[in-house]
Formats: sequence, structure tokens, C-alpha cells
Amino acid sequence: MSSNNSSEDEKKNLNNINPNDSVNKEEKKDKEKDKNKSQIIDNKISQQSNQSLSNVLDEKEIYNIPISIGHSNSNSNSNNSNNSNNSKNDSKSDEKSENQENNNNIINTSKEENNNNNNDINTSNLNNNINNNINKIINNENDWEMHPTEGPIGMSSASKDPEEYRHLRSIVSAFFNYQIDSLRDVSRMERDFKSIGEKYIKRLSFNYTERIEKLKHAIWQNYSFLLKIADPYKNMFKLFKASSGEVLMEPLIVEGKDIIKMRSTLRLFIRDWAIDGIDERNSTYKPILNELKLYFKDKTKKDFENGINVLVPGAGLGRLMYEIAKLGFKSQGNEFSYYMLLCSNYIFNNTTKENEFTIQPLIHSFSNIYNEEDPFRKIMIPDENLAEELSKTDTGEMSMVAGEFCRVYKEKINFFDSIVTCYFIDTANNIIEYIETIHNILKIGGLWINFGPLLYHYTDNENEVSIELSWNEVKKIIIGFGFEFEKEDEVQTTYSANKDSMTQRIYKCIFFTAVKKK
Repeated sequence: MSSNNSSEDEKKNLNNINPNDSVNKEEKKDKEKDKNKSQIIDNKISQQSNQSLSNVLDEKEIYNIPISIGHSNSNSNSNNSNNSNNSKNDSKSDEKSENQENNNNIINTSKEENNNNNNDINTSNLNNNINNNINKIINNENDWEMHPTEGPIGMSSASKDPEEYRHLRSIVSAFFNYQIDSLRDVSRMERDFKSIGEKYIKRLSFNYTERIEKLKHAIWQNYSFLLKIADPYKNMFKLFKASSGEVLMEPLIVEGKDIIKMRSTLRLFIRDWAIDGIDERNSTYKPILNELKLYFKDKTKKDFENGINVLVPGAGLGRLMYEIAKLGFKSQGNEFSYYMLLCSNYIFNNTTKENEFTIQPLIHSFSNIYNEEDPFRKIMIPDENLAEELSKTDTGEMSMVAGEFCRVYKEKINFFDSIVTCYFIDTANNIIEYIETIHNILKIGGLWINFGPLLYHYTDNENEVSIELSWNEVKKIIIGFGFEFEKEDEVQTTYSANKDSMTQRIYKCIFFTAVKKK
């Protein structure tokens, strides 16, 4: 299992994970050591996967607010070419995994019985009725015409490009396979406890079998939430009815790096959409929001009605752009990662109340913890009723555009009144191109607000261009493009940290505001 502070490192280094170090390789070694014992482990995984899975509600409830999430029309082709390298690295869905050949996902498309309205799932109460709408089977991964050109996010461009389609499919696979991949870790944990013998087990102050059962329940709880997000994409996979009447999904292949990305994305819900993440949001988002309010304090209501456009590239799960919209701005997010896009889309367009779901994203690490119960902390999301909060503003609007930043916005010259980059500029292959794009699309007199470190995303990836500059050099380049700095501070904060962990990574973030003068 990953370390407690892993999502901090993963934010920049996920693309550098060696698939040969994945859980599949570890399990292969286990089989070589003890074939019979590992066969028992695999059987337990199979038994767990044969539970009926609750699926998402068929009807999608759209908020009565100005929000749209989808691909920019100008980006549908250019983004595909940019995605090709990521697709090659992140998706090998035509390979077979010996650890998953016998593991089918089972989908129950009926609504779940949800006690206490907090997503605590009692698996014995799941309804087994079959939704007859699931009758579309993908017989050939390359049969693109079987998929709509409009519909779930990403499908418009993916349906036109096989490489993009495979990339999206590999990511959706990580959602659908979350339970199986997680139960594999639990089975190893159970095996390891048993291996030390009764002599040492009796010295434990807790019952390890209770930990195992709690983990299984927590995995199910997380999985039931992830299924809601992934449901619109189920027709990307082969589906068939079993004799029991259940709908089965083909065995899925998920690489180690995608397993880690899925888990780190789940943890990001704490930072952006739980009360537990308020300290990080206050240290990071609050200073940004204060600068926006200060800079545009003299704008009239008419100015806001006409629209003061603020762009948030690298919007992630979308909390910052949401907070900006609450202030009355016309807020637009831009995001390249399908993990982020799928999850933010669900939060914005499918949640209906505060604390609607319960997840347990910390269960994947028992390293650096003080108490046995720490990883089982339940996280309620979202911490606000989004529709209710946004209804309080007369002028605030939100939208999200999917695609690579420089390509999506290359024609939006002098368009935005402000650009907010939060933990973003170091995700560039070429940071100078990012600065150039920001300069081009910002109006004269427009405000650039930046918050974040310079932990360059592609530093250790030999297959990617990575231009790594010091802050002093970056600052000179910004000034050279025609910006004038108004503020420059250093702010220490964490990123997606587990507050209960013994290990904490502190970032010394560059927080500046700069105005485009020419």
C-alpha cells in the first residue's frame, strides 16, 4: 500500500511510476513463493468481486445554475494529438493480466438502498433487479461507431480518435476495477498477518481480522461512490448477463500507476470537498480569493453582470473555481486529467445536498499512523450544498473546459480579466510557453494570481521535455513578457496531506500577483 503522504508526491510524479513495480509484479512474486497460498488469495478476491454491485442513479439531476462541463470545440483535434504520449504511457488495455483473467466485475444497475443517507452500504440489502437498458455490448475495442459523439465527458473527442479512446478507457477501468485492485491488497495483508503465527498475533492489541473486515466494508463504500462516477462509461466495456440475472463486465486490466492515480484522486476529495480539508483551503485558496476581491473591489454591479472572466487552469476537482463563482465572477476551469474531470463533473452535476456521500480514502496506507482507527476516518462530501450556495450570487457563473491549456486557449487573445494558477505552472513541459499563453489571453490591466511551488512535473520522465528553471529566472521571464509584480510572498502549506500522519510535507509556495501592462 502507498504511504500516507503519497498523494503529495503523486501530484507531480505519477507519470514516472514504473509499471514493473506495480502490485501485479508483487503478486507474481507471491505466487512463485507459495502457489497454493496465493491461489487462496485469488479465490477470496473472486468471491468478493461476485457481490452484486450497486450502480448510479439512471436519471442525472442537473443544477439550475450556469454550469457546463465538456470539451472545447476548438480543442477536439489538437488535444488528441497532445494526449498521444500520455495515452501510450497510461493505457495498455489490450494486454492480459494473469491476476485478473478470472475476475469479472458484476454490475447491478438498480438503485441502492442507502440507510442514513450517507452512503454506508449494507451489501445484504442490495436490490438485484436488472435494468434492461444495459444491452449495448462492445464486441471490438476499435468499433468507434458504437459510441455516441456526444454524451459523457470525453466521449466526443475519444469517439473520433482510437488513441484517445484507449486512454479514456484505461482511466475508466481504474474506477470500475477499484474494488478488485483494493481487495488484492487486503488479501496480502491478511496473508502477512497469518504468516507471523499465533506467537506474535496474540501480542497485538487489536484483532487483525476485524481490520480486514473493516477494510472490505470501506472499500465497498468507496467503490459504490466511484461506480456512480463511472456509470456513464459502462458501455465502453463488454457487458453480458449471467444466468443469475446479474450484469457482468469483462475482466479489466489496470496498471499499477493507474491504481495509484485512482487512490490519490479519491484522497483529493478531502482537500476540495470535505470539511476536513478546510485548513488547506484556507491557507491556499483564501489568499487567492482575497486578492481577487481586492483587485476588483471598485467594479460595479453592472460590470459583474456583463461578466468579469476568471480562468483557473489546472482546476482539479473544481473547488477553487467554485469559490470564485460564489464571489460573482464568471469562473471557468480548465483541466487535462480525466480523473479530475470525471470526478468534478459528478460533484457539480449530480450532488444534491451537503454531506451526501461518505468515503474513506485513507484506508490504503497503514504507515506513519498514530492510531489503528486513523485510516478509517470517514469523510463526508461535499461539505456544501452547491446549488444552494451558488443561488446566492446574481452574477456568478461556472464552466469547465477539458484539454491541454496552451492548445485550448491559443485563440482566446486578450479575453480574461484574471487568471489564477494554483499548483499549476510547474506542470508544464515548457514553463515559458505557459507564461506566454497566460500573457496572450489576459487583457491589458488583467490580474495574474499564482500560488504554488516549482516541483516540475516531468523532471524524472526521460520521454518528456522538461524545462526546469529557478524562481528568479521565472520571475525575469514574467517581467520580460510585460507583467508588473504587485505582490510576492512565500507561503508554507501542505498539499492533500493526511493531518493524522506522522509524516508531513511542507511546500514553500510562491504567492504573487502581477498585472499585464503591455
